[in-house]
Amino acid sequence: MSEHDEVYEDAVLDLSGESLGEEVASSSPFFVSKKAAAVLKHEILNRYVVPFASKVGRYAPDGRVVYLDSYAGPGRYEDGTPGSPALILDAAARVAGFRQLDCYFVERGRKSYRSLSQLVDEAKDQGLTAHALRGRAEKHLSAVLDRAAGSPLFAFLDPFGLGLSFDALTQDIFGSRARRGLTGRHATEVLLNFNANAVRRIGGLLTSTKQTPSKPATLSAMDAACGGDWWRQEFLDSADNQEAVRRITNGFVTRVSHEIRSGSWTIAVRNRAHHQVAYNLVLFTRHNDGMWLFGEAVSLAQVEWRRAQLPPEEDGMLWNPIDSFEEEEAFRAQEWIRTIRRNIERLLVSKGNFLVDAHQREIMAGVAGEAREMHIRAAVKELYKEGKTGCTGVGSVRQLRISSV
Repeated sequence: MSEHDEVYEDAVLDLSGESLGEEVASSSPFFVSKKAAAVLKHEILNRYVVPFASKVGRYAPDGRVVYLDSYAGPGRYEDGTPGSPALILDAAARVAGFRQLDCYFVERGRKSYRSLSQLVDEAKDQGLTAHALRGRAEKHLSAVLDRAAGSPLFAFLDPFGLGLSFDALTQDIFGSRARRGLTGRHATEVLLNFNANAVRRIGGLLTSTKQTPSKPATLSAMDAACGGDWWRQEFLDSADNQEAVRRITNGFVTRVSHEIRSGSWTIAVRNRAHHQVAYNLVLFTRHNDGMWLFGEAVSLAQVEWRRAQLPPEEDGMLWNPIDSFEEEEAFRAQEWIRTIRRNIERLLVSKGNFLVDAHQREIMAGVAGEAREMHIRAAVKELYKEGKTGCTGVGSVRQLRISSV
């Protein structure tokens, strides 16, 4: 689910983004308190945007980096918990001494926009550069991209339902800004919510015998979001909704990556481990550093997502859930290290020696998004102690050259 209002104060939106009528509710229950899925999303943002701004901003004029949130919501939950705009503004304050994080927040809902504007005004009073824009994401995209000219850009696209079209993503955001592999002032990255609920609901129209006036427009909107109607056959060929979400998400990511010549990370987001996928967070980046930095952010965010699901501690409990949590995390880490060891040993057989930085996908196979660099180092050190590699595991993990003895 998105941070965007499900029900706007002035209009209700269907999954194609069209207005269905006047106000039916004055607020969205989503913004009362943060759910576990939002914990994961926010932790990823909180842990990734600062490293991104720090790294790419060193090449930009005046250290300026542009951040765009096209579906921002009110900025805070009703209980005061920070939403993504508040978290990003806090990040902007943390890097203000050496980077200028120029933030643009777009929100369509009237009530949410009022709250967002107040948050932005508070940030401006602290000397930060921030802008609250009201309206549809498409309305403001061109102007924000013009203002971002000459600076790195990180765009967070987190709609409820369908967001920007495939063409807006690949041509407007990426196509006009950078060449493959270019870093620095032209660096562009996008983190987007590819909504699994939208896939299930809109896909269901393909098999439904019920005819509604909005059905053709909704299916066409999905075509535009996916870059064609290819997704329709994928849905019909799937055994169930779970397979359909996986196949269509993979197809979308593959098509975008090919079009913009980028790497990608896909993270399935659930409220609980046993729940179906609510949405997939997908990062598109053209640089290897982005792949590594995002992997670290996701791994740490997953820890906090698991922690958010702990039962509240109460007086008189026979066991402390925190103690059990730490034990389970340690067990997970050992499993990850064992998996990474096996992956490294396979690479040693096939290559003889290799640089870690060039083989992230193979080394992290089976644990991507869970393990991080510290677990690679631990695996290498174990192999060194056993005499299976001459690499000691000391130094920058990404620059380790692992070789057979």
